[in-house]
Amino acid sequence: RADAGFVKRRVVLSPDADGMAWLNAYLKAEDAQAIYDRLSHLATNLDFDADAAPAPGSDSPGIDTPVPCRSKDQRRADAYRDLLLDGVGPSGLGHGIRGTVSITVPALTLLGRSDEPAILDGYGPIDPETARRIAGTATSWSRILTHPETGCRLSMGRDTYNPPADMRRYLAARDHTCQGIGCNRRATLSEIDHTRPWCTGGPTDVDNLVHLCKACHRLKHQSSFRTRQGPGGALTWTTPAGKTYTSAPTDTDPTSYDPTSYHPATYDPATYDSQPLGPSSSAATPAPARTQPASEDPPPF
Repeated sequence: RADAGFVKRRVVLSPDADGMAWLNAYLKAEDAQAIYDRLSHLATNLDFDADAAPAPGSDSPGIDTPVPCRSKDQRRADAYRDLLLDGVGPSGLGHGIRGTVSITVPALTLLGRSDEPAILDGYGPIDPETARRIAGTATSWSRILTHPETGCRLSMGRDTYNPPADMRRYLAARDHTCQGIGCNRRATLSEIDHTRPWCTGGPTDVDNLVHLCKACHRLKHQSSFRTRQGPGGALTWTTPAGKTYTSAPTDTDPTSYDPTSYHPATYDPATYDSQPLGPSSSAATPAPARTQPASEDPPPF
């Protein structure tokens, strides 16, 4: 039974009220007891806490104001936090290990002109003062563009390869199906492709991401077919012979889509191809979405 229980070891995070949370570890009894005893020993031997914050609601301590000491429970909890955040990790990772914490802070809150709460990823709202403190100690910043109405993230820039869950839902609702010409496989059964490859500088944003089923995805990457993405997810395919076919989501009208007006973050003629499309090109007129081209010029796949 002990062996079976050991297999179930885990760490559980349970958000709580007032900006707090429980971090629980399910460990072997002897390990848990040893950890608790060590924390108790550290808490007992901590000196007077000159850096402890005053009690909530009180004024900042002055010269004649005694700084409240932490209780043993508080010192034990602080030692636990310090060991996990700053202690030596496995495989010699060293001190100062930090997880990646994503926090969305309204600009006015960051400037101290609003009390609108920030959002800590995986937890929820946190108070403005905590958000400003975290932002002030951040070693770097990531630009995240969000939809003004729904708050959905529309761009993660170059900070991450995989689109987050809300961006995936947005793309699925936009594309409905694979954007290969004539392909109607559901978006939820397709893969998300960076039109401009990530390895060549393509960003993770909705103007550079599109759904392709496995077959169309393979065709794009393992053949001489090329793709360009326009506004609204419209995808223009260029065949090895130089002909073009445009596929677009249901709500995008490909007949009004100019294949030369690409999103500046995704269109780079030097990276994509050496023969940009335009009115003077001999490329065929884009076909309506989800319809087959004229019978005399059938699609190549």
